[in-house]
Amino acid sequence: MTKAKVGAGLQFAAVLITDVLNPLFMMSLALFASAGYILTLLMPVTIDIWQAVFWVSLAAPGLGLWVRFYARWKRGGYVKGGVSWRMLLPFIPLLVLAPMLYLEFSLPGLQVWAHADIRLGYIHQLLYGSTPVENIFAAGHPASYYWLYHAYMAAVAKITSLHPLQAEEIVNIAAIFSGLLWIAQTLIALKLAKPRTVYLGAAVILVYFAVNITGILTLIAYLADGNAMPNSGSSAAIRITLLEGADRRLHSVLTKVFNASSMTLGIAAFSAVFYTCVKILKGKIDLLALVLISACGIAMLAMRPDLALHIAALLGGLALTSGVCLIGKSNKVGRIRAFWHQASREVPLS
Repeated sequence: MTKAKVGAGLQFAAVLITDVLNPLFMMSLALFASAGYILTLLMPVTIDIWQAVFWVSLAAPGLGLWVRFYARWKRGGYVKGGVSWRMLLPFIPLLVLAPMLYLEFSLPGLQVWAHADIRLGYIHQLLYGSTPVENIFAAGHPASYYWLYHAYMAAVAKITSLHPLQAEEIVNIAAIFSGLLWIAQTLIALKLAKPRTVYLGAAVILVYFAVNITGILTLIAYLADGNAMPNSGSSAAIRITLLEGADRRLHSVLTKVFNASSMTLGIAAFSAVFYTCVKILKGKIDLLALVLISACGIAMLAMRPDLALHIAALLGGLALTSGVCLIGKSNKVGRIRAFWHQASREVPLS
């Protein structure tokens, strides 16, 4: 195998992740939630049906994304670069996440730290029963929690044959890296960082953990000094991720991210919509951008309703920014007409 073929293979894999797998994550979540919710209105839904919905929601948009990607690849729509050790540079700052990932999977106590009663209660109902789902704190009453998130986790647990909390952690890690990838693409689109640089990886970490960026570093320093890990959930465990004298409430950033919950899905969805808005402001609008915005909104309405409000505010900001930029331009009607013609070419309206 020649070096050129290896380079083309790595380039193919990298673009496959960014243009197929990452958008597919949010699109499949939206389709799963939509189809699953409609089915619950028509019939009792068991775990076998949830599994079928999972595979269909993955295959349907996945096929469309694959066809789009492969056709673009064949006609040379991607810049094909060679293999370079610089491709690994952005991943160096991401190594600071390794201790947290290791602890999450090596200490089962951490997996039950954040609302395990709620999470397991709904997942077990969906694994061993059928809809409608009952409120786990008041039997016989309808669920008052965004349980479609747990339906997705139940399907993943059944398909992988893993413990529900382990399956949830895997989805959680996938959501973290999805959010990191969307942020990286946004920084590159805004020309705030260059590809294949350590600076890009550091900037991504800085944005994602904006409030408690030092949390992982203080944890590494704590372990490097030979200290033993305190019991999970204790006040001492929380203080480890904070600088001396820092407000105790700042620890929640890491807790929300590394303890499996729908929060990481919300961050990934918000980051995806933000990147799409940046593309639109740069005049790059296509059908995938509109589908991705819709998918993120639908997925969050089902799995993290409060994040759906943030996405709506983001779209409002897009409209406001576009309006302000248009006011300062001459020939406004011509610019609107040109944008409309471009959008109609990229997005089939009939």
